[in-house]
Amino acid sequence: MSFIRACFPVSGKKRLHRELIGGIVKMSIVVLDGSTIRSFVKDEEAFHRSIDGWFQRLDTNRDGLLFYPEFVQLLQKMNWVVEPSGCNEGGEGEGGGSGLCDSVFRAFDHDSSGAIDLGEFRAEMKKVMLGMAEGLGSLPVQMLLEDDDSLLKQAADLESSSE
Repeated sequence: MSFIRACFPVSGKKRLHRELIGGIVKMSIVVLDGSTIRSFVKDEEAFHRSIDGWFQRLDTNRDGLLFYPEFVQLLQKMNWVVEPSGCNEGGEGEGGGSGLCDSVFRAFDHDSSGAIDLGEFRAEMKKVMLGMAEGLGSLPVQMLLEDDDSLLKQAADLESSSE
């Protein structure tokens, strides 16, 4: 698979949750399939380096745990929710309710401690990535990804560096 770097101007009133460089979002067009993602997850060193980096950026108080407000940042970054206020609909907002964010938080919090540790985070992110791989299957798909710390972009980068 391969990727092409591209830059796109940002316009309009659309709220962006990404770093802007001079009004331009750096993006890449990536061609990948399920095997690209499976290879990335299988390379534990590369996968853990990426996942651990995400965990550290989300762990704003540096206590080695992700609490619900920190976890909501992940959901926003992965575009599972757009606004944090959407996470409180139908739930208590701290992982104990019935809303989407609460359900996802509980899935990551294996020991029901109210916080997600690095091991829990790694295990669930592995499931997320392998789920994406299964969904993509073996046919190549072209995707437009931000040039930040996108896990799919890192998977494509790893594959292209080994070719």
